[in-house]
Amino acid sequence: MNNLNGVTIKRGKIGANRSDNQRTVSALVVSSVVLAGLAFNTPVTIYSTNDLEQYGLDAAFDKENNVNVYRHVSEFYRMAGEGTELHLMLVAQTETLKTLVQTEATKTLLATADYEVRQIAFALNPTTAAESTDGIPTDVTEAIPFAQGLANWASEQNMPCQIFLEGYQLDGESSVLPDLRDIENVAATKVSVVIGQDWKYASTKTGLAQKYADVGTVLGVCSSASIAQNIGDNEAFDLNDSTKDAWMVAGLSSHKKNTEVHSQLQTLENKGYIFGLSYAGLSGIRINNDHVCAPIVVDQEGNINEHTIAYGRVMDDVIRQLRAVYLPKIKKTYPLDEQGKLLAGPLVALEQIGDDVFTDMQNASEISSGKTTIDPSSDLLVKKELIVSFVVIPMGSVGEITGTINIKNNL
Repeated sequence: MNNLNGVTIKRGKIGANRSDNQRTVSALVVSSVVLAGLAFNTPVTIYSTNDLEQYGLDAAFDKENNVNVYRHVSEFYRMAGEGTELHLMLVAQTETLKTLVQTEATKTLLATADYEVRQIAFALNPTTAAESTDGIPTDVTEAIPFAQGLANWASEQNMPCQIFLEGYQLDGESSVLPDLRDIENVAATKVSVVIGQDWKYASTKTGLAQKYADVGTVLGVCSSASIAQNIGDNEAFDLNDSTKDAWMVAGLSSHKKNTEVHSQLQTLENKGYIFGLSYAGLSGIRINNDHVCAPIVVDQEGNINEHTIAYGRVMDDVIRQLRAVYLPKIKKTYPLDEQGKLLAGPLVALEQIGDDVFTDMQNASEISSGKTTIDPSSDLLVKKELIVSFVVIPMGSVGEITGTINIKNNL
C-alpha cells in the first residue's frame, strides 16, 4: 500500500565535524601581582576584555601596579576581536619562562580547555632584572627547548599548538644576540620569540615594565590569521590603530625605537626574532615574519620541516582533522582477500576519507594539495594496524620581491 504522505524526507544524521571552527582558540599565561578576584594557577575562560574586568583586572590595575597584564589581554582582543575564546592563567611574579613552560599548571590549562588551544603565549612581569650574557635574558633562551618539550607533550595528548615566548628585557646589539634559527642541539619548530613592543605605550611605564614585549598582540594576530597565513601578511595585519593610539611607534623590548636601531633590524630578522616593522611606502606597522626557533630543513626525499608558524599551524590542523575523521573507523570490521589483506574497495574508501579532508582544505586555500596512501599489506588480522601515509603541499608565500628595472625607448 502507498504512504498517503506521498513524499517523506527525513533529516540525515551528521557525522564528524569537518568544519573546524576552533582555530582561533588561544591561551595566555602571564605573571602578575596578586589579584583578589583571580587566584594564581587557576585557568579561566574569557571572550572579551569585559569578561576580564569582572575579575577586577583592567587598565587601572596595570597602571597602579606598573605591570603589563591587562595590556596583553587587551592587545589580544584588539587584534583577534571580541568574542574570541581565550584561556587565561595568572601566575606569581617569581615564575620564569623556563618554569612556566614546564609547570603542571600549564599542562592543566591546556587539558581543561577541551584540547582546543591552538596557540599559547607566555609573558612575565618580573620584579628583578634578568641575567643575560648575550643580550637577551638567559631565561628566554633556556626556555626555548623546554617550550618545545611542552609542544611535544601537547601533540602527544592530541592537542598540538604553537608557543610564543616574550623576549623581554633585550639589552644587546643584534650582532651578539643568539641566532634563534641556529641554536645548538635545538630545533624548536613550535616555538617563537617576540621582542617587539608598542614603544609609545611602553613609555607610560617605568623601570622593568618598560622592557616588555607585546606577545599579546602577536598572539591576537595569530588567532585571527588563517592557519596558512603568515602573521606578517602586509595586506591583512596592520598593528597600527590611531583611533586607539596603539602601535604608533614600533620598538623593541630594550625600549628603543626601531628608528634608533634601524641598522640592526635585518640581523634580527635573519636570526628569527619577531617584532613590529614599518615599510617605506606603506603606512602602518606589520609583524616582520612568522619565525620559529628552528633552521630550514629539506631532506633528500623533499620533506620540509615546520620552519614557519604557518607550516606548523597547517600541520597541527591536518593532524587534528585526520584524527577526527579516522577515529570512528577504529574497531570496525573489513572484508579481506585470500591473502588476508584489505580488498581494493575498502582500501580506496579509507583513502578517500583522508583525501576528502585535503580537498576541503584545498578548497579553503589552506593547502595546495594533499594525498592519502594506505599500505595494502597492512595486517588487520593480528596487529590490526592500518598503515597510512599522508603528504601535504602547503600554500606558498612571497617573502620578498626581487626584480630589475630599466629605462627604455620602447617596450
